[in-house]
Amino acid sequence: MTNILFIDDDKVTLKLVKDILESSGYSVVTSTDPRDGLDKLEREVFDMVITDANMPGGVSGYELIKTIRGKPKFAHIPIAMLTGRRDKKDIQLGLDSGADDYIIKPIDPMILLGKIQALLKKKSVQVPTTSFPEGPVRRKAQWDVDTQITYISERGLTLRSPLFAPMDTKVKVNSEFFQQIGIEPPILRVTGYTRDPSNAGLYFISANFIGLNDTELQKIRHWLNSNLASLKKSS
Repeated sequence: MTNILFIDDDKVTLKLVKDILESSGYSVVTSTDPRDGLDKLEREVFDMVITDANMPGGVSGYELIKTIRGKPKFAHIPIAMLTGRRDKKDIQLGLDSGADDYIIKPIDPMILLGKIQALLKKKSVQVPTTSFPEGPVRRKAQWDVDTQITYISERGLTLRSPLFAPMDTKVKVNSEFFQQIGIEPPILRVTGYTRDPSNAGLYFISANFIGLNDTELQKIRHWLNSNLASLKKSS
């Protein structure tokens, strides 16, 4: 059974998330303190970690994630932040700390479960490698390529692109489409890819939204509901 460690000082949230996950077949261990959570992570085998950002004791969720990522044996364990902090700078801080995804409260059970399922898949996915020489580089860059948005849901997007995006890559897509919806260009995490059967030079790339707040989700829902009939006719 998949074993998940959830760390949050809010006992109401702990129980709510534990009930949601256990009703879907997951095993959940909870902790209200980052240091206790880290101790449990050392003593027990977990498939995933979920943590809040703000917690007592002088250790934040961001610092906890950095500590976990600093240990080689935990370098690839999926980590998600589940928090009420919704500023874009907080989302970026979570990703920079080493989180794979950033989920904003209030909790939407379907989005929560969908993101957890996607993150757990990364443990068993083999990412294509290359035989060319490689070296570590950390530089800001933008990926500007002719890309088409082919599908949207509350969970994320499907993109049609000539460039391959490896699993778990974090990307930001700029499009006038988001102006129509009324949201800023979102940050996304790649969760899957397939070749376009009609054109071998293109890929369909599935990507989940990272850090969308409830207002942004409401705008996506409103746009989908307003355009659902015309979308079905054109498909």
